[in-house]
Parts: sequence; structure tokens; C-alpha cells
Amino acid sequence: MAESNFDLRLIPEYDGSDKQSVIEWLEKLELVCKIRGVADVASVIPLRLTGGAFAVYLQLPEKDRKSTEKVKEALVSAFAIDPFMAYEQFAARKLQKGESPDVFLAELRRLASLFGGMSDKGLACAFVAGLPENVRQLLRAGSRLESLDLSQILTRARAVIKDDCSGGPL
Repeated sequence: MAESNFDLRLIPEYDGSDKQSVIEWLEKLELVCKIRGVADVASVIPLRLTGGAFAVYLQLPEKDRKSTEKVKEALVSAFAIDPFMAYEQFAARKLQKGESPDVFLAELRRLASLFGGMSDKGLACAFVAGLPENVRQLLRAGSRLESLDLSQILTRARAVIKDDCSGGPL
């Protein structure tokens, strides 16, 4: 697909507020540009920035505004949470009411990546620890969790939570 068919509204606006992660926004931007065949990502970025994020962009030297990497670095530096805050959020993160286990695990992965990453075994421990007590008990009762990999634990958590939501055998 050519750039001339590109609808900018496919990319959400980003204002630098806490409503959306700058990392997530940049990933969406790059994905849409890649799918739509847009080679000059740096020229698209300012068109979807507003508020504080646009102000950060405007403070860049003209040469840096033409570099996707320089613009990304400036936005991440200004708006991404620091590793210490990411770890705090990671350690405190629990499965939210109505949240799927997949989204919960994805959020744990995202937070872990912001403080340097974590092994799948560590993520599995954090994932299980963040589940409601009744779900943890059923997971532990049904199998030896330490012998399962992360995807197997996720699959079992999905099944337990689905049973719980449908009024199953909890």
C-alpha cells in the first residue's frame, strides 16, 4: 500500500499524559507505518503529537526531528517511566477485575522490560502471585506449578478464571 492512501487517524494522538504508555504508542505508530508502507516515520510522528509531547518534539534541533531514532529517544526520555518506578509497579501489579490473564501477563512483561527484563520463571512467579487467592489455590492444587512453563501456567489460569466467571466449580 502506498503512502498516499495513508489515513493518519489510524495512529492515535499522543499528548504525553499518563493515559497511554509512550512505548506502546511508538510501537503502534511503527506498526501502522510498516503495514501502510510508510518509510519516513519521522515525518508522521509530529502529526500525531499534541500537548507536552509536541512541545518536546519542537525543542529538538531540526536535524534530530528528521531522525526517527532521535525523536523516539526524546519522547521515551521525557515520558517513559524510569526503571525504579517500573519495578514498583511490577511488584504491586495484580490481576484487575475484568482483566484477562493474557493482558495481565502482557502488562507484567512490559513493566519488566522497562527495568531490564526478567526470566520466564520470574514472570511466572509474579504472574501467579498477582492472581486472586482462589485462583492461585486452584492452580497449585491442580498441578506442580514449578514443572510448568509460563504458557502452560497462563493456559491453566485462563481455564480457572473462565470457570470462575461462568459459575463453574469454584
